[in-house]
Amino acid sequence: MNSIVKFAIIGSGNIANTYLSAVKNIANAEVVAVVSGKSEKPQSLSHLPFFKSISEINIDFDAVIVCTPNGLHHVSAVEAAKLGKHVLCEKPIDITLESIDQMITACKEHKVQLGVAYQRRYSSDNPVVKKLIDADELGRIFSVDLSVKNYRDQAYYDSSPYRGTYNIDGGGPFIQQASHYIDLYYWFFGKPKKVVSKLGTFAHDIEVEDHGAAIFEHASGIIGTITASTATKPGFPAKMEIYTSKGYLILENDVITHWDIDGIQNPTTQKAKENTHTGAATAAVADTTNHEIILNDFVNAIKTGNDCLITGESARNATEMVLEIYKSQF
Repeated sequence: MNSIVKFAIIGSGNIANTYLSAVKNIANAEVVAVVSGKSEKPQSLSHLPFFKSISEINIDFDAVIVCTPNGLHHVSAVEAAKLGKHVLCEKPIDITLESIDQMITACKEHKVQLGVAYQRRYSSDNPVVKKLIDADELGRIFSVDLSVKNYRDQAYYDSSPYRGTYNIDGGGPFIQQASHYIDLYYWFFGKPKKVVSKLGTFAHDIEVEDHGAAIFEHASGIIGTITASTATKPGFPAKMEIYTSKGYLILENDVITHWDIDGIQNPTTQKAKENTHTGAATAAVADTTNHEIILNDFVNAIKTGNDCLITGESARNATEMVLEIYKSQF
């Protein structure tokens, strides 16, 4: 393989611009093509050659970045894998377990990488909290409260016909805006053994939920809660509160803002506090630092054959958890 990994971006919506900006900061990667069904090229991508499908790309490329709507991720991923191209997929990996398993199987069969952009795992203070949890340094965790209270106006949902639908979006804020943090919750605490939820639609003309809450019981005894919303004006940074036998900590937008754990000094850093993107009121991402972590790792995985930081199997967990939330309504 060439020293430069060449990417084709699949999809030309807002998130495609995020990846285009992020790739520019990766020394051994470049975007060489865009696949899009749109009749007009977005100005930010217009300098790149456009193609209607992956199979029509007539220039050399090594991998794809899948930026299509949620429920279409498997279509592009499977097609790319069959062509021997590596696959980096935007979150959530897909909206059904059957589609996800198709992606995982196709990439394994064709010996290509399948990575997923759940970059919040490597944002600010999240990695150090994960290490402390895994090392059992925080004491017995008994309560976790996660709040992802975003706001999106009706224009956001009206901007594309798939938004706010079950068949393409896969649901509302639980599968979409809160997906990053549900992945983080699973990464920290594992799969709950019981889920109960209540969802509703309060502020938008859409077929899916725009607000809801779920309660979890874990085999370890943890009682967890997740609130996810796009109806809570004006939108707030995501917050996770963790209570343990040794004290408590609070993460806001991935940064430890409150810390009182017996015998352990607050591990947050000033650098971490510089991360300002919250996603609370807009999906646009100005700071691509976390995407660059995922891209650098993905490029390295292609070159070395090692697993990505976030594999298809690992990313599957978040979708499975969301589907349990949707299934367990009372």
